[in-house]
Amino acid sequence: MGVIFRMRVKFNDLSKATGQVKRKFLKEAGKLIGYGNFILTPEVKDFENDWAKVVGAKYAIGVSSGTDALYLAFAALGVGAGDEVITQGNAYNASVTAILRVGAIPRFADISPDTLALDADKIEPLINKRTKVILPVHLYGQACDMKAVSKIARKYRLKIVEDCAQAHLASFKGKQAGVWGDIGAFSFYPTKNLGAFGDAGAVTTNDKKIYEKILALRDLGQVGKNDHRHLGFNMRMDPIQAVLLKLKLPYLKANTKERQEAALHYNKLLSETDISVVPVSKSKYAGHVYHLYVVRALRHNRDWLRGELKKLGVETAVHYPLPVYSQPFFKSLKLNFRDACPIADLSARQIFSLPFFLGITKPQQKYVVESLKKVLS
Repeated sequence: MGVIFRMRVKFNDLSKATGQVKRKFLKEAGKLIGYGNFILTPEVKDFENDWAKVVGAKYAIGVSSGTDALYLAFAALGVGAGDEVITQGNAYNASVTAILRVGAIPRFADISPDTLALDADKIEPLINKRTKVILPVHLYGQACDMKAVSKIARKYRLKIVEDCAQAHLASFKGKQAGVWGDIGAFSFYPTKNLGAFGDAGAVTTNDKKIYEKILALRDLGQVGKNDHRHLGFNMRMDPIQAVLLKLKLPYLKANTKERQEAALHYNKLLSETDISVVPVSKSKYAGHVYHLYVVRALRHNRDWLRGELKKLGVETAVHYPLPVYSQPFFKSLKLNFRDACPIADLSARQIFSLPFFLGITKPQQKYVVESLKKVLS
């Protein structure tokens, strides 16, 4: 059956997530304004404590963004000029530029052809005497194979920084993303499963020395008022964002379950068709939280498909259309190597993300899939 009516389905809609806390937030924001204190207030510490408990880490540090969380992680580990950090071919720009910001060199391991997560078997060939860190990126809400990554890190005495920007509450074999490695870096960008009303991020760790160093680094290198022991930065979490995130946190578990159920419904709808668009596979060991619902166009031009869907009112996105190592800025660096990532290259031409957000309805999902069927019929 083809599409029998027209509907507009936005790619993302934050109204339900915002509506859950809007009244409480306006009330608490009013209190904060009344206090007249706006930098590293108790609200930030309260959220840090709550987030550490949720992730299962000893420590959490609220910072200005997920990108800065990564940068602070590398800086705290002493990663610098000449060092190498191994990440994956489909890592987002922020993951790679955080490596470059500390003066290190990113190396790219290819990804699994099924899950599009980091392929641990591709890590060891890239390891050399300059390698300091492995940076797995838990894309789309699915954790990488952290057991395999951890085994390699132990073998070569390497550090692990987990990019958990899209992986709030995601897990691998029952252990949450953000505590497998030495450091976890989270983003609370507004569209994330736990999103702020602007930029915000957090770092998690079980190492007290790392915790204390990042506390100082995010606040101009201070260990006490005007006692600057490190070359630091202004990368603090704004209290207004901490207020919001603390209010949102009690909803996260139920909201995650709703996202998982919506993803299963998409799976069911797509399995009942013979169209050549398939969802990215889920690892049997991963607790997928579905930040995004990503599919692959196997026998059709992805960009043509997206254009035809847009004509029918269905908005889509691509995460991400061009690997960072193929971006103009990266080519201009003129690094003397080119790590082969054929699966990442292929997937970048195939993948696109269907409309997916907290509150998406079954009729909306049905319209999206019926629209796909119409375009491909």
